[in-house]
Amino acid sequence: MGETPTGQSGAVSEAEDTHIPRRAWYALLLTSFGQFFVIFDSTVLNVAFPSIEASFPSASRTTLAWALTSYAIGTASLLLLAGRLADLFGRKRVFLTGIMAFAVGSLAAGLAPNVGLLIAARSVQSIGGALMIPTSIALALPEFPPARRSLAVGVWGSIAALAGGLGPPAGAGVIELGGWRWIFFINIPVVIIVVTLGRKVLRESKGQSTGTRIDLVSIPLGTISLAAITLGVLEGKTWGWTSPAILACFVGGLALLAVVAVRSRVHPEPLLDLSLFGGRRFTSASVCTMLFNMPVSGFWFSAPLFMQTVWEWSVLKSGVAIMPTPVIIFFAATFAGRVSDRGWMKRIISGGMFVVALSIFGMFAFLDAEPNYWVGYFPFAVLYGLSLGVSWSTLTGASLVGVDAQKFGVANGTNLTFRSIGGAMGVAMVIAVSGAAGKAGSFTAFRHVYFALALSFAITFVIWMFTYPRDARTEATVRSS
Repeated sequence: MGETPTGQSGAVSEAEDTHIPRRAWYALLLTSFGQFFVIFDSTVLNVAFPSIEASFPSASRTTLAWALTSYAIGTASLLLLAGRLADLFGRKRVFLTGIMAFAVGSLAAGLAPNVGLLIAARSVQSIGGALMIPTSIALALPEFPPARRSLAVGVWGSIAALAGGLGPPAGAGVIELGGWRWIFFINIPVVIIVVTLGRKVLRESKGQSTGTRIDLVSIPLGTISLAAITLGVLEGKTWGWTSPAILACFVGGLALLAVVAVRSRVHPEPLLDLSLFGGRRFTSASVCTMLFNMPVSGFWFSAPLFMQTVWEWSVLKSGVAIMPTPVIIFFAATFAGRVSDRGWMKRIISGGMFVVALSIFGMFAFLDAEPNYWVGYFPFAVLYGLSLGVSWSTLTGASLVGVDAQKFGVANGTNLTFRSIGGAMGVAMVIAVSGAAGKAGSFTAFRHVYFALALSFAITFVIWMFTYPRDARTEATVRSS
């Protein structure tokens, strides 16, 4: 009889450790809904690119590319600052401020009369997005018991993956109905909903940062460095890869990144928390996130562009053709989030990366200049969706394994910075490779693009296999955080 209360107490304690309160789901879904549109807007211009070209016929393709890359660069440059500000002033406050700034940028982008103002508006959007993304998961994770946080990250990642993939097909429908400007206007009602509910549902929280001497010098240095490297990739073919201007872009950009790293080592409130890189899991996952997201963003940019320019399909038809992939990504990522709690992270991500590389190589081998969607695209797009879904979202969870809960904001911001850098480089890589292959938009150019994407995925797979530690009881590691 004396053993019964103890056993019952242990069972109740274990149930409490794994029970997910309703408020946790509300917080996760609300913050995920906010970041959905931030990521959605990072890919939605892919399908709108030809329409925007038609609206601004005097602008070159490399100039128009800055409407995409300025968003990615701005987000990447400010994510680390956003994590610091959230830890210092409150994650809820920074999240809601960010989504309102995002709405202002969206309105300005929809009204932009020229390319210059469109790029500037996208930069404003990136500020809001940078404030929202790292705070979104940091607001939701503390609501979950430690043993179930991998599930939360998996759901958060699956919604992010769905947003990235749904951008082109959903954007195609919006463009067909109202024009490309409406892909920005639809963000406004979303902001109103998230702000209204967020003020009631979300709970304020702060991190470890208590000082105010944030390294503000590193912010413009990081932004300029990323912009310089992106400029070098975009203009390499036009200016000449060995020209003084291109070499200056690459050397100067890398030098400025080195300065940021040095300042982060000695500054009392560094922008980049180098202590995070003391963990092999975080370092490996963050680097592979950057490398992996290069071809991911490159694919979302090239697929609708290929269908519209080579196959000469309409915006709506190309958008519908891409639709199966993001749907598959969502369900695959949700499943991966559940099984990753069992300590299978490396195996899940490794298998996903390998199949992703094979699927894109299949497109390279079987796509034809004449439309052959069901043979050359669809089967490989299904494989791509399955494998990307299980690997892309789980990769975020892999970077947070063993990270202290108080550092979730800055750790996630750092990881997402690497992801955003990869996104900017991916679009630039596609334009550079297609330009180097001859006429941009030709079938030959796209064959070179798909080969480059497949090769990038394969290289990332090899690096991941050799750098990330082998699977252990991941859930035990997460509980210890």
